[in-house]
Amino acid sequence: MKSFNFFDTLLPSSKKQLLDASTFINVPVGTKLYAQGDLCTNIIFLTKGRVRVVRQNENGQSVLLYYFSKGEQCNVNFTSSYNSAPAVGTAIAETDLEGYDVPAKLVAKLFIEDKQFQGYVFDQYVKRLESMASLVEEIRFLSLDTRLLHWLQSQNQREIHISHEQLGEIVGTSREVISRILKSFEKNNIVKLSRKKIELL
Repeated sequence: MKSFNFFDTLLPSSKKQLLDASTFINVPVGTKLYAQGDLCTNIIFLTKGRVRVVRQNENGQSVLLYYFSKGEQCNVNFTSSYNSAPAVGTAIAETDLEGYDVPAKLVAKLFIEDKQFQGYVFDQYVKRLESMASLVEEIRFLSLDTRLLHWLQSQNQREIHISHEQLGEIVGTSREVISRILKSFEKNNIVKLSRKKIELL
């Protein structure tokens, strides 16, 4: 827990409680940390890796809500744990993860007792609201093919290893639609496709 920026700002008693109660964890890529509808009893603080959080519709399709990584807090996880409410999304490890599991009861206690920790949590919510506002703006004003191309370019790598189904989750559409758009990209020499790999040209 000492690697988190907020840790040094906490009260001595808060630091001790966090160190005593936190459990170091290793999580392999592809693991579901929690599923939509679950009641979360622990809150995850990542020190390594990246997690995507998606929401599933009744028709079975999923849409990306956000990513979180080292030093960031998962708002769905926190809200479910803090309020004993069903999680509104599913969290999936995009990479191997390392971090700490902290009991929700302790996090709720520190949120009330330690203003610095409370400030950290609120700061995470502000960042998440900003990213969600950007997502809504993209959905409202950009075409699906433009959103997909923007996402591919934002990865800052020439080869992207991802399935069409996962891309569908990210931009909020079906695998079939993603495949059709990618084939049009390939036809126009924007990408080169192979199994679970997209190469930007």
